[in-house]
Amino acid sequence: MRVVPYTPGHDEEIRAVCIEQANERARQEEAYRRFTLLMYCDAYLKHGIAYLLLDDDDVVRGYTLAAEDVHQWLSDFAPYREKIEALGPEYAERVARELAFYETVADDYPAHLHIDISEDFTGGGYGRKLMQALLERLRDDGVKGVAFGVAPKNERAIGFYRHMGFEPLGDPEQCAVFCRSF
Repeated sequence: MRVVPYTPGHDEEIRAVCIEQANERARQEEAYRRFTLLMYCDAYLKHGIAYLLLDDDDVVRGYTLAAEDVHQWLSDFAPYREKIEALGPEYAERVARELAFYETVADDYPAHLHIDISEDFTGGGYGRKLMQALLERLRDDGVKGVAFGVAPKNERAIGFYRHMGFEPLGDPEQCAVFCRSF
């Protein structure tokens, strides 16, 4: 297993991991699947930074994706937002809410990220390696901080983020958002 910078050619594998690790609704409903890929995957592959966890056969088993600058990313994200909004009011409200969050924390945390690892490959230190590669890149690029959300019931992920040095942003009882400054 190794962590490498993203190169084109693995997009469908990355998208498969994204859906595999999403909630059941993303695997059952086509509109929610499309929302998930547009919101949490595709735009980052075209306009962000990505690191891949590859097995010995060069198959993607995990990834971390990030946008270094929220303001630039929001501009790049506009066509994806239009596609999400076309899925219906539920999706339009959700994308508006999530993008508004990124904007409200952009001064202190201009970057945001997503990480997913296939279940069979969790617990082996690969998440830490993926996150370290990404955080090192953000730091080297002069990014001053990163923030992201996590499902409040995802206790395993919350423990991992705390172990990686991330802190809750806002009321930890009400909020499942983490941040880290460099």
